[in-house]
Amino acid sequence: FIMTSSEMTERVHAYGSKIFLQLSMGFGRSGAPGGLLTSQPVSASAVPNYWDPTVTCRELTTSEVEWIVEKFAEGAKIAHKAGFDGVEIHAVHEGYLLDQFTLSIFNRRTDKYGGDLRGRLQLPIEIVEPIKTEVGSNFPVGLRYSVKSCIKDWGQGGLAEEDYVEKARDLEEALEAPKILEAAGYDAFNADLGTPDPWYWAHPPLYQKDGLYLPYPKELKKVVKIPVMVAGKMGMPDVAEGALEDEAADMVTLGRPLLCDAYWPKKFLTGQIDRIRPCIGCHTGCMGRGFEGRPLSCTVNPAAGRERYYEVKPAAAPKKVMIVGGVAGMEAARITAMRGHKVSMYEGTKELGGQLFRLQFLISPIDDRRLLDWYRNEMKELKVKLVLDTNVTEEVVEKEKPDVVIIATGAKEIKLNLPGIEKDKVATVIEVLKGSKQVGENVLMVGGGLVA
Repeated sequence: FIMTSSEMTERVHAYGSKIFLQLSMGFGRSGAPGGLLTSQPVSASAVPNYWDPTVTCRELTTSEVEWIVEKFAEGAKIAHKAGFDGVEIHAVHEGYLLDQFTLSIFNRRTDKYGGDLRGRLQLPIEIVEPIKTEVGSNFPVGLRYSVKSCIKDWGQGGLAEEDYVEKARDLEEALEAPKILEAAGYDAFNADLGTPDPWYWAHPPLYQKDGLYLPYPKELKKVVKIPVMVAGKMGMPDVAEGALEDEAADMVTLGRPLLCDAYWPKKFLTGQIDRIRPCIGCHTGCMGRGFEGRPLSCTVNPAAGRERYYEVKPAAAPKKVMIVGGVAGMEAARITAMRGHKVSMYEGTKELGGQLFRLQFLISPIDDRRLLDWYRNEMKELKVKLVLDTNVTEEVVEKEKPDVVIIATGAKEIKLNLPGIEKDKVATVIEVLKGSKQVGENVLMVGGGLVA
């Protein structure tokens, strides 16, 4: 680990950047459901497993917890030797195992790691102290920290506008705990909200608003002197910059936005904000594949996780390329133009985007429109010739005289094979949302899921 990580940290330092390593205690009650087939999950106390409440977690013994504390110190020492600039303890947040020790709903212990708030914070306190002893005070130790748990009952999370009684960490406790943790030696807080129970707080999806956590780190900053960071749909540059200008946080952290566009920071610093590819918050390639045990990818960035294989290199012999299609076609046009080819993009309707243009009316209007706007801007920046409202025929191709034709027409809308489907009273959801067809007061929905 030290040898391979040293290569990475040296490369990061060559650009004047800093790199921290996260040290985690694991999931506890919220571990992946596949693990239930091989072993009993553990937690701060004997509480139900998140995925299968019929399975009771085994309470970690005092000696086991003390052994884990030692391993955190060893891990920090190894990270220091490998050239990392600090570590972040993961985490008193999102209901991970360490967080389960700090929350009264999960911690019913009677030893030194239980009881009142100070007792429930004993474990994160014991973790930071030996790290400071092992590697010194100049090696920062941050803490990922959920300001609120957003739990209204077992397995139930509170909604954004809902009035409910917090069953885990409420705001009062959330502002008391950091004082104790700062005094113990932590150097920074990386703030967010949520637990697995309300996963939509811990990992805000497409229907959550930008910067939804911002009011909470701002309150946290009032009670501590160390830096406070913020995560959670901070990928829009104006939101990130606004958080710093408003002093809601001292630093902004990005996760999914960097999967969408690894050059987010560089584009921001060089004033190319409109060229930052936006995250649409879909959770498909990142969270979805992670739960399946598959390598990460990204719905809007085909190269994510495979950058070595999809490196964009200049073409040896530029060609005239004709591309037909929607969003897949625009991505093909973007890459082809970046390589130096002369590109023409053909679209059969009056608007670029294919099915993505239609989806913007359906699922996530703001995020999907941002992505469409980004693609349109990329076509302009890369000088891609756009030919709209044109059905590509053999004659059109002959007139264009391309060296290469790429067909990227992608998905088609599914239409049910039902008697009467062609009648005027029948409308697709896209037609309704676009306003091309009107509905009356009595409506029959055929279908299910997100569309319905």
